Amino acid sequence: MSAREMVALIQQRLGAADFAGFADLFADEAVFEYPFVVPGWPSVLHGRAAIREHIVDSRRDVRSRIELTGFESTVHETSDPEIVVVEHEALGISVATGEPFRFASGVGVLTVRDGQIVRYRDYANPIGTAIASGRLPELAALMKETA
Repeated sequence: MSAREMVALIQQRLGAADFAGFADLFADEAVFEYPFVVPGWPSVLHGRAAIREHIVDSRRDVRSRIELTGFESTVHETSDPEIVVVEHEALGISVATGEPFRFASGVGVLTVRDGQIVRYRDYANPIGTAIASGRLPELAALMKETA
């Protein structure tokens, strides 16, 4: 599976809110990174088990506050066929407000080898997530604490 094909599979699984299926795309020894500090999130996760726990279990509270209805991606290929840069947009409905949302959820640098994700650098947009989930004041307080 090429890196571009992997992005299509990620989009499909995240758009269907299949977070366990998304976690299954990672290699056993994969590395997942948040290069920009996101309060309350780990900066680096090592291995599929840790990635699964973060994506499936620890993010459950946020997902209870939003209903994803789609996930769109724009892929930018690089000179290395194993690496792509991906712009993500999340679409859904805020449970807190009942309003639809669409926000740029981030940019990812994805490395795919032997049909599995071996490295994912997620330059996440925590503000968009906080607004959609009704948790902006909470994020602001966490950011103030860490500043």
